[in-house]
Amino acid sequence: MKRFMLSALTLVLVSVTAMAQNGNGGQRMRFDPTEMYNRQAERLVKQMKLDDDKAEVFKVLYLDYQTERRNAANPKGENAEEERVDMKKLTDEQATELIQKQFASQEAQLKVDKDYLPKFLEILTPAQAAQVYIQRGGQRGGMGQNGGFQGRPGGGFGGGFPNGGPGGFGGGNF
Repeated sequence: MKRFMLSALTLVLVSVTAMAQNGNGGQRMRFDPTEMYNRQAERLVKQMKLDDDKAEVFKVLYLDYQTERRNAANPKGENAEEERVDMKKLTDEQATELIQKQFASQEAQLKVDKDYLPKFLEILTPAQAAQVYIQRGGQRGGMGQNGGFQGRPGGGFGGGFPNGGPGGFGGGNF
């Protein structure tokens, strides 16, 4: 019991210290998709070993692509916090509408994916372009950020972005 209390006290102290160091007073940090997309682009540039000229063109294109995907998935800029739905209390009509909204979101994102592929292929090889759309280890680049299934970030059943990003049932914009 003594060890448990000591562990709990240590955990509380570490948490309070971390919040104080963040300087945000324990408030939730604002999600910045542009920052996230830029980090993803940097990671992809390193993975694909692009030269400086291609890297800069790719980063701009990738940011446009991800922004357009996000907007396609979340056209009204809906806030996930405000849009939370209790899945256990849905009527059949509400559930059907929710499913149809999810399908429409996925179709809109797929259209963006298809529209951007020729643009990526102007600067990347097909193998490099595949890295934009499909990543190893369950984490996917373009498609996985807003689509996907089974709890992957931003998509499918149970995924989701903080602060209203695209998502699936139980997360994101639903």
